[in-house]
Amino acid sequence: MNRSDIVITGVGVVSSIGLGREAFTRSLLNATSGVIELVDSTDGDRNATARFRFDNGNSGDVHQESPVEIGAPITDFDPKLYVKPRKALKVMCREIQTSFAASQMAIEDAGLTNLLPAEPAEQAKKSGRIAVDRIGAVFGSEMLYGDPEELADAFAACKTEDNEIDKSKFGFAAMRSITPLWMLKYLPNMPACHVGIAVNSHGPNNSLTVGDVSGPNAVLESCGYLKRGIADVMIAAAAGSRMNTTRSMFTEDQPLATAVDPVGRSSRPHAKDATGIVRGEGAASLILETAESAANGGRKPLAIVCGMASRFVPSKAFESGEFTTSSDADAGRGSSRAIEVAIQAALKDAGLTSNDIGLVVGHAMGDPVIDAAEAEAIAKAMPNVPITLPTGLLGHTGAATGMLGFIAAVVAAQSGQTPPVAHAADCRDGLPIADCAQPLNSKFVLAVSHTSHGSATAIIVSST
Repeated sequence: MNRSDIVITGVGVVSSIGLGREAFTRSLLNATSGVIELVDSTDGDRNATARFRFDNGNSGDVHQESPVEIGAPITDFDPKLYVKPRKALKVMCREIQTSFAASQMAIEDAGLTNLLPAEPAEQAKKSGRIAVDRIGAVFGSEMLYGDPEELADAFAACKTEDNEIDKSKFGFAAMRSITPLWMLKYLPNMPACHVGIAVNSHGPNNSLTVGDVSGPNAVLESCGYLKRGIADVMIAAAAGSRMNTTRSMFTEDQPLATAVDPVGRSSRPHAKDATGIVRGEGAASLILETAESAANGGRKPLAIVCGMASRFVPSKAFESGEFTTSSDADAGRGSSRAIEVAIQAALKDAGLTSNDIGLVVGHAMGDPVIDAAEAEAIAKAMPNVPITLPTGLLGHTGAATGMLGFIAAVVAAQSGQTPPVAHAADCRDGLPIADCAQPLNSKFVLAVSHTSHGSATAIIVSST
């Protein structure tokens, strides 16, 4: 099987810039930002969670990193519209809900709704549905964190008369006050599990937790199953969040962005004045099929998968084991070499050169150190190719970041348009950042994704 025999027939998105492929496409092509100022409220999705730092390593006084809390939350999302049976919601945290919804959107977008749930092979031959062993799911995921309120009663029961916490009491207190189903809400493999159960998939099922590249690697693995002939249809997805209250209290290895005016332009990948990431959340899913499967079902592909690669070259921070949020050039986050060789390998896999590529979808996130690594790699491997930066609209969405970038590549290829970057005029010299929407000069689009540790992926898609 050739790479061109793998096609994308459906896309689903739950993001701060829109729900569904059409809304996501409109926002992407109009540079509509999902970054907003968060407010101190327990209502809805706009909770402001300040992040604090110790002034001296892991000790001393603490200071709040940003006087204005900003983020890119998903708004107007009602999980009850997508999750059936609704009783399943009690064992779904927000990331599971969004990934399930994105997958249902992708299934509908591909025209598979009436073909699912899958049925045993002999029964499927008569009904026309998909056979249970011919559909699978691979999801990118990450550590999922619970809400502090869920543990509040258990911690309260550990308080002594002196208002101290007696840790020895926590085990018994937790058993009495925390629902027995609590862990099922936060297992990283549950998004793929819930979707697999919903569609009655007996085919390949896996969950990948490799940071920002989790989603693209789910695409790579799904394509591997299709190429090996052990599935005809794969659901590839990823969900992540940096908005969760508990998660945001942990120290990340990227600095946070400072709010600018207007707030919607605070996520500034590759900008000369970028100070850090904007926290976001999101989920994205796509349906991958063999070209034969799509043709037999009368489903018109949105895009063709042409080439792909995953590489690892350790970053300096990974080699030293010293990850900091410093913006100094020697902080060592990200691996320029990993990004470069992933791009080169994807081009070779597709039988293309950099001159054949009409657009690069960058993964830059506003972290000056990681962005510099990407800029160096793109300048070497993809000189003079227009670049778009969806994280400027979406913020950093954890394990969903790479998949949302890949969906942006699919949208660009399918629409034939270069999504503009609103802050292009402020970006570093030497990078051809797209400052306005314009027709692609080639049907091939390359999406890169990478991590601070040194993992990198590159996937090339084209219009049909």
